[in-house]
Amino acid sequence: MMNQKIKEFSLNALEPLQRVSQNGAKETYEFDIDCFEMKNYNHVSVLKESDFSKVFDIITKISGPCLYYFEIQSDHSAEEIVDRVNKYRLIKDSKAVPAIKKNFSKSKILYVGKVKKAIWGRLVQHLGYYKVPRTQGLQLFYWTQGTNLSLKMKVLEFEHEMADYMGVLETKLAKELKPILGKHS
Repeated sequence: MMNQKIKEFSLNALEPLQRVSQNGAKETYEFDIDCFEMKNYNHVSVLKESDFSKVFDIITKISGPCLYYFEIQSDHSAEEIVDRVNKYRLIKDSKAVPAIKKNFSKSKILYVGKVKKAIWGRLVQHLGYYKVPRTQGLQLFYWTQGTNLSLKMKVLEFEHEMADYMGVLETKLAKELKPILGKHS
């Protein structure tokens, strides 16, 4: 019975995966994120009343499942990033940040992630403006203060039928890009 279910799941995965192998992502987007003077948007809507409102005007319209990653554009090394994240973790009441790779590479990729829908909510978490401190995100507002860290967020949107396969694609992309932060085993 279970073997039959596995065969059925695999067969159903073939068609959407074949379309992606032929056509790639449905849409791609890029957003610049300058962390130098991030303001505290914890008490206003970061979607409408912030320096990020133009990004959210676009990203709130993305409806499909997505893979995304943050690429470091400035001259910051992986060691500098890890040091700042570790110092932030020591602060009482700090918000949850992704795991640091044990043997983090010299990569310029900060983080790789995926969502089944509503990528805008995930961006709120990564920027550090989500209200629940246990929800993991990059928390950029907190540990990038006083730096000139510059990032590019790259988003690949897929058709809705790919939602259940984002985990597999995220793992493969992370193995290829070797991000500094996040578990991808």
